[in-house]
Amino acid sequence: MIKKFKLLLLVIFFNSISSLSNANNIAYVNLDSILQNSNLGKKTLIKIDQKKSIEQKKINEREDNIKLLEVEIKNKQNIISQDEFNKELSKLKKSINEFQSYKKQVYNNFEKLKNDEIIIFFNQINPYIQDYLSKNSIDILFNNKNIVIGKDSLDITDKLINIINKSIK
Repeated sequence: MIKKFKLLLLVIFFNSISSLSNANNIAYVNLDSILQNSNLGKKTLIKIDQKKSIEQKKINEREDNIKLLEVEIKNKQNIISQDEFNKELSKLKKSINEFQSYKKQVYNNFEKLKNDEIIIFFNQINPYIQDYLSKNSIDILFNNKNIVIGKDSLDITDKLINIINKSIK
């Protein structure tokens, strides 16, 4: 059983090597660079940063309100009765828990928005990349994060950025 499994793995391995050797043209691209340096990518990142700033302001306002409430309670501590103090303290704890929940929800919503915007960006540029690959007979395109070492001539990042900037305004 183990011998059959090893044999199967060897067959799959050699099959994949032979299929890669049949691929005449291979290239790689830096997707992060395309996102950061193309005009459309810059617009996408600006949109994400603006949304982040807006949400961060809302979070900071709520946090400041809770800090003010905490200071008020500390100032009242010796003035009010223990029962009233405990009630105020429980309100503060409830506010803190609500704030933490709100902050977590805002963070999750922001991450979803960020991922959605990046997916939209790559969906918009995908036809231009596909067209470039077809015109230049490139069979396989790798992300440079998965490349240990490669010829600089195989990096088509700058070419794709130029095509995207010319095509999408």
